Amino acid sequence: MNEIDALSTQLFEEAKRFLEVAPASEIDQVAHDAFSHAALLLGFSALEAHVNAVAEELSMRPNLGVLDKSILTERDFALYEGRFELRERLKIYRFEDRLSYVFANFSKGDANPLGTNAWWGQLKEGIDLRNKLVHPKGRVDVDTASVKAALLAILECLNALYGRVYARPFPPYNRGLHSILDF
Repeated sequence: MNEIDALSTQLFEEAKRFLEVAPASEIDQVAHDAFSHAALLLGFSALEAHVNAVAEELSMRPNLGVLDKSILTERDFALYEGRFELRERLKIYRFEDRLSYVFANFSKGDANPLGTNAWWGQLKEGIDLRNKLVHPKGRVDVDTASVKAALLAILECLNALYGRVYARPFPPYNRGLHSILDF
Protein backbone atom coordinates (compact mmCIF):
# COMPACT_ATOMS: atom_id res chain seq x y z
CA MET A 1 0.00 0.00 0.00
CA ASN A 2 1.52 3.32 -1.02
CA GLU A 3 1.28 6.55 0.97
CA ILE A 4 -1.77 7.98 -0.79
CA ASP A 5 -3.67 4.69 -0.38
CA ALA A 6 -2.78 4.60 3.32
CA LEU A 7 -3.88 8.22 3.79
CA SER A 8 -7.12 7.62 1.87
CA THR A 9 -7.90 4.61 4.02
CA GLN A 10 -7.04 6.51 7.23
CA LEU A 11 -9.32 9.40 6.25
CA PHE A 12 -12.24 7.04 5.67
CA GLU A 13 -11.61 5.28 9.00
CA GLU A 14 -11.63 8.67 10.72
CA ALA A 15 -14.88 9.59 8.98
CA LYS A 16 -16.49 6.34 10.11
CA ARG A 17 -15.29 6.88 13.68
CA PHE A 18 -16.69 10.41 13.80
CA LEU A 19 -20.00 9.00 12.57
CA GLU A 20 -19.92 6.41 15.37
CA VAL A 21 -19.21 9.07 17.99
CA ALA A 22 -21.79 11.64 16.77
CA PRO A 23 -24.95 9.95 18.20
CA ALA A 24 -23.29 9.57 21.61
CA SER A 25 -22.95 13.34 21.77
CA GLU A 26 -26.60 14.22 21.01
CA ILE A 27 -26.94 15.86 24.43
CA ASP A 28 -24.30 18.37 23.35
CA GLN A 29 -25.58 19.69 20.00
CA VAL A 30 -22.35 21.55 19.25
CA ALA A 31 -20.30 18.34 19.62
CA HIS A 32 -22.86 16.34 17.63
CA ASP A 33 -22.71 18.86 14.78
CA ALA A 34 -18.90 18.92 14.85
CA PHE A 35 -18.66 15.11 14.66
CA SER A 36 -21.25 14.98 11.86
CA HIS A 37 -19.47 17.71 9.88
CA ALA A 38 -16.11 16.00 10.36
CA ALA A 39 -17.49 12.62 9.25
CA LEU A 40 -19.03 14.08 6.11
CA LEU A 41 -16.00 16.15 5.10
CA LEU A 42 -13.47 13.41 5.83
CA GLY A 43 -15.59 10.86 3.99
CA PHE A 44 -15.55 12.91 0.82
CA SER A 45 -11.86 13.74 1.26
CA ALA A 46 -11.21 10.00 1.45
CA LEU A 47 -13.29 9.33 -1.67
CA GLU A 48 -11.49 12.01 -3.67
CA ALA A 49 -8.11 10.76 -2.46
CA HIS A 50 -8.96 7.18 -3.49
CA VAL A 51 -10.21 8.33 -6.91
CA ASN A 52 -7.07 10.46 -7.37
CA ALA A 53 -4.89 7.44 -6.55
CA VAL A 54 -6.77 5.25 -9.04
CA ALA A 55 -6.63 8.00 -11.69
CA GLU A 56 -2.91 8.49 -11.18
CA GLU A 57 -2.31 4.79 -11.65
CA LEU A 58 -4.53 4.69 -14.74
CA SER A 59 -2.69 7.69 -16.23
CA MET A 60 0.49 5.59 -16.40
CA ARG A 61 -1.06 3.12 -18.84
CA PRO A 62 0.49 3.16 -22.29
CA ASN A 63 -1.36 4.45 -25.36
CA LEU A 64 -3.51 6.99 -23.53
CA GLY A 65 -4.37 10.13 -25.42
CA VAL A 66 -3.75 13.65 -24.17
CA LEU A 67 -7.40 14.15 -23.23
CA ASP A 68 -7.38 10.93 -21.19
CA LYS A 69 -4.26 12.04 -19.33
CA SER A 70 -5.67 15.54 -18.86
CA ILE A 71 -8.81 14.24 -17.19
CA LEU A 72 -6.98 11.66 -15.09
CA THR A 73 -4.22 13.99 -13.87
CA GLU A 74 -6.24 17.24 -13.91
CA ARG A 75 -3.69 18.97 -16.05
CA ASP A 76 -4.51 21.34 -18.89
CA PHE A 77 -3.57 20.66 -22.49
CA ALA A 78 -2.82 22.90 -25.44
CA LEU A 79 -2.09 22.69 -29.12
CA TYR A 80 1.63 23.13 -29.70
CA GLU A 81 3.29 22.79 -33.11
CA GLY A 82 0.30 20.91 -34.45
CA ARG A 83 -0.03 18.45 -31.57
CA PHE A 84 -1.88 18.41 -28.29
CA GLU A 85 0.32 18.14 -25.23
CA LEU A 86 -0.16 18.35 -21.49
CA ARG A 87 0.75 21.51 -19.65
CA GLU A 88 1.75 21.94 -16.02
CA ARG A 89 -1.27 24.20 -15.50
CA LEU A 90 -4.06 22.78 -13.35
CA LYS A 91 -7.34 21.92 -15.08
CA ILE A 92 -10.12 21.06 -12.66
CA TYR A 93 -12.87 18.75 -13.80
CA ARG A 94 -16.03 18.28 -11.76
CA PHE A 95 -15.56 15.32 -9.45
CA GLU A 96 -18.69 13.54 -10.65
CA ASP A 97 -17.58 13.94 -14.28
CA ARG A 98 -14.13 12.59 -13.55
CA LEU A 99 -15.55 9.63 -11.64
CA SER A 100 -18.00 8.91 -14.46
CA TYR A 101 -15.14 9.10 -16.92
CA VAL A 102 -13.11 6.49 -15.03
CA PHE A 103 -16.10 4.15 -14.83
CA ALA A 104 -16.99 4.63 -18.50
CA ASN A 105 -13.49 4.27 -19.91
CA PHE A 106 -11.56 1.94 -17.60
CA SER A 107 -14.17 -0.55 -16.40
CA LYS A 108 -13.78 -4.25 -16.92
CA GLY A 109 -17.58 -4.55 -16.94
CA ASP A 110 -19.98 -4.07 -19.82
CA ALA A 111 -21.57 -0.74 -18.99
CA ASN A 112 -21.13 2.31 -16.86
CA PRO A 113 -22.96 1.43 -13.61
CA LEU A 114 -23.43 4.93 -12.25
CA GLY A 115 -26.93 5.79 -13.35
CA THR A 116 -28.32 2.35 -12.50
CA ASN A 117 -27.16 2.07 -8.89
CA ALA A 118 -28.92 3.44 -5.81
CA TRP A 119 -25.58 4.48 -4.33
CA TRP A 120 -25.02 6.94 -7.20
CA GLY A 121 -28.09 8.98 -6.22
CA GLN A 122 -27.10 8.84 -2.54
CA LEU A 123 -23.56 9.89 -3.44
CA LYS A 124 -24.85 12.90 -5.37
CA GLU A 125 -27.07 13.86 -2.41
CA GLY A 126 -24.03 13.57 -0.14
CA ILE A 127 -21.98 15.74 -2.49
CA ASP A 128 -24.75 18.35 -2.44
CA LEU A 129 -24.77 18.29 1.36
CA ARG A 130 -20.99 18.55 1.48
CA ASN A 131 -21.10 21.48 -0.96
CA LYS A 132 -23.70 23.27 1.19
CA LEU A 133 -21.42 22.85 4.18
CA VAL A 134 -18.27 23.95 2.35
CA HIS A 135 -19.95 26.82 0.47
CA PRO A 136 -22.70 27.90 2.90
CA LYS A 137 -25.40 30.31 1.89
CA GLY A 138 -27.23 29.90 5.19
CA ARG A 139 -27.61 27.47 8.03
CA VAL A 140 -26.85 23.88 7.07
CA ASP A 141 -28.30 21.04 9.13
CA VAL A 142 -26.23 17.90 8.84
CA ASP A 143 -28.00 15.02 10.57
CA THR A 144 -26.47 11.64 11.35
CA ALA A 145 -28.79 9.79 8.96
CA SER A 146 -27.65 11.93 6.01
CA VAL A 147 -24.01 11.45 6.90
CA LYS A 148 -24.51 7.70 7.24
CA ALA A 149 -26.21 7.55 3.84
CA ALA A 150 -23.35 9.54 2.28
CA LEU A 151 -20.67 7.32 3.85
CA LEU A 152 -22.48 4.18 2.74
CA ALA A 153 -22.66 5.61 -0.79
CA ILE A 154 -18.93 6.37 -0.67
CA LEU A 155 -18.22 2.81 0.47
CA GLU A 156 -20.39 1.37 -2.32
CA CYS A 157 -18.78 3.69 -4.86
CA LEU A 158 -15.27 2.62 -3.84
CA ASN A 159 -16.26 -1.03 -3.96
CA ALA A 160 -17.75 -0.59 -7.43
CA LEU A 161 -14.67 1.36 -8.57
CA TYR A 162 -12.26 -1.31 -7.36
CA GLY A 163 -14.46 -4.03 -8.83
CA ARG A 164 -14.67 -2.34 -12.22
CA VAL A 165 -11.05 -1.18 -12.50
CA TYR A 166 -9.15 -3.88 -10.61
CA ALA A 167 -11.65 -6.78 -10.69
CA ARG A 168 -11.49 -7.11 -6.91
CA PRO A 169 -13.48 -5.65 -4.02
CA PHE A 170 -12.45 -2.55 -2.09
CA PRO A 171 -10.30 -4.09 0.70
CA PRO A 172 -12.13 -2.65 3.76
CA TYR A 173 -15.58 -3.10 2.19
CA ASN A 174 -16.65 -5.96 4.46
CA ARG A 175 -16.17 -3.83 7.59
CA GLY A 176 -18.94 -1.54 6.38
CA LEU A 177 -19.18 1.60 8.48
CA HIS A 178 -17.48 0.03 11.49
CA SER A 179 -14.25 1.89 12.15
CA ILE A 180 -11.09 0.23 13.36
CA LEU A 181 -10.33 3.38 15.38
CA ASP A 182 -11.32 3.72 19.02
CA PHE A 183 -10.71 7.31 20.05
